[in-house]
Amino acid sequence: MRFKLLSLASFAAISGIAGAHQPDPVTPPAAAAGEPSSPATFVFGSEPWHEDSKILWDGFLNGLRGFEHFYNPVGNPIYFETPFNNTGVRFLYLHHDFPNDSQLQGGDLNVYAVQARIAITERLGFIATKDGYSDLNADALPSDDGWNDIAAGLKYAFYIDKPSDFIATFGGRYQMGNGDAEVLQGGVQEFSPFISAAKGWGKFHLIGDLTDRIPLDNDKGNNVFQWDMHADYEIFSGVAPMLELHGLHYLSDGDRTPLSVGGADYTNLGSTDVDGSTVIWLGAGARVKLWPNMSIGATFEYPLTNPDADIFGDRITVDLEFTW
Repeated sequence: MRFKLLSLASFAAISGIAGAHQPDPVTPPAAAAGEPSSPATFVFGSEPWHEDSKILWDGFLNGLRGFEHFYNPVGNPIYFETPFNNTGVRFLYLHHDFPNDSQLQGGDLNVYAVQARIAITERLGFIATKDGYSDLNADALPSDDGWNDIAAGLKYAFYIDKPSDFIATFGGRYQMGNGDAEVLQGGVQEFSPFISAAKGWGKFHLIGDLTDRIPLDNDKGNNVFQWDMHADYEIFSGVAPMLELHGLHYLSDGDRTPLSVGGADYTNLGSTDVDGSTVIWLGAGARVKLWPNMSIGATFEYPLTNPDADIFGDRITVDLEFTW
């Protein structure tokens, strides 16, 4: 009996010592790395088309990882820049209808363009957001086609919080006045600083930005302040319907074009009578992420303000994205 009591006491002591030195539970690798709780999903497969190895230096081409579960916006593609930093190519098609009672007297515009982005480091990226070719058929103007202006710049992710699913970025782009006047391009050079941010709550995501389009010659161009909001919710793996709201406000008149309508997000007309006017439009669509390196998006946009006071009738935008 005494032997049994001693044995039990010894066992309890040994167990207590072991318990006192037992390590804390191991933190899951994803949480330890600060990854968001909502993983990225895709329609046809989650395997990327390439290895994510280091190239030259940290972040080059690979950019900033951890926000792949977000869905990129579609509308206002020239000025609605996301806060994410990655490498990729985006093919764009826009069909834009002009209001029948505006100064352009109806008609339409077709734009074919390609955007490019290159991650220089994890936080710093190069962006080329405007180029392409336009086919203009406004009833008040001769039908013609020609090249668009080219715009490029840099952006930098200055605040990153992966556990909270939040990121904020600032940047700026310069637009050359090199386009063809026949399609209402080439009239003015612009500098457009911007700030953008994104926040996620599981499968629900918000992205927004603010942009100031500053003409380098105030007589040739209008100063335009723009803002954009994007909301989406993932309903199936890799599929998310979206709503987008866009607005622009003309802050100054120009001396180049005797018009009371501006160029919206397509061009800067330097109109003489637009100071104080506002254009707001709503977009509804969806994005489908087919694989980690490929997605498609589409949206239909419609004006919420008086369309006859500007050039925004309605618009369909379609894109195809390839990312590194």
